[in-house]
Amino acid sequence: MALSSNCWKYLVLTFNVLFAMSAVVLFGASGFFLYRLFIYRHFIGVTVEYPAILLLMMAIITCSIAWIGWRTAKSMHQIHVIMAGILIILVVIIEFSCFVWAMVVWDNIEIDIKTTMTSYFMLSSENKETNADSVRWDRLHVKFECCGVSGPNDYSSTGHVPFSCCGQGPLDSMQKPYTSDCSTLYQRGCGNLLHDYAKNQLLMVAMAALTASMLQSTGIFCTFFLAHAIKEKRRASIRHSTSVRESTFAAPDDSLLTPTAPAPTLPKY
Repeated sequence: MALSSNCWKYLVLTFNVLFAMSAVVLFGASGFFLYRLFIYRHFIGVTVEYPAILLLMMAIITCSIAWIGWRTAKSMHQIHVIMAGILIILVVIIEFSCFVWAMVVWDNIEIDIKTTMTSYFMLSSENKETNADSVRWDRLHVKFECCGVSGPNDYSSTGHVPFSCCGQGPLDSMQKPYTSDCSTLYQRGCGNLLHDYAKNQLLMVAMAALTASMLQSTGIFCTFFLAHAIKEKRRASIRHSTSVRESTFAAPDDSLLTPTAPAPTLPKY
């Protein structure tokens, strides 16, 4: 063995600490990306959020597996170490699958967003201006400085364009201050802008999943090398015990066969 079992043990313990830290970072990153997608769920649809949701769940599960890996590495039981390695393999596979899923959604998101936004626009146009749907559109217009799905002409059927298409809308601390006049309407639609926004968030989710799967895959090798080192250590211990036992019984004790008293002599008559 190039490294002893104790060396592999401490390497695995160190990996599990880093494994848990990466899970915490992944939890924060995936939660942030999920939030940025969730606030526009009415326009982009909930299916776009699923890769981020899966990545968030894997971050939580990874913390538990890191704790299991720490306990198994300290116990130095081969079968438990192998089971911990299998769990790490499953985590890496699921995270890589999350990367693939995010890229698939990223590639097909344009059609989904345009369809969802058009349906939501038609639904909100049928309601009053004071409802929650109109407020969401106002915030979207002011945030991205856009109007409607493809432009202000989308409101031709309603007979009026909302003031948010020129920067006025419901006050929101997250938005910049609104202008006081409405002399110029935003001519660009929100569809393409929201499409680019969602693609950027999905790309970040995919890169986070790919980076996590690549970094955490190093623990697979460390864990299984530790299992191999435990196996070799056990074999060496068995060989040592066998050699000691064989050396003990190799040379029989013939002292009992050696006469210790003089041979009896015949009596003299």
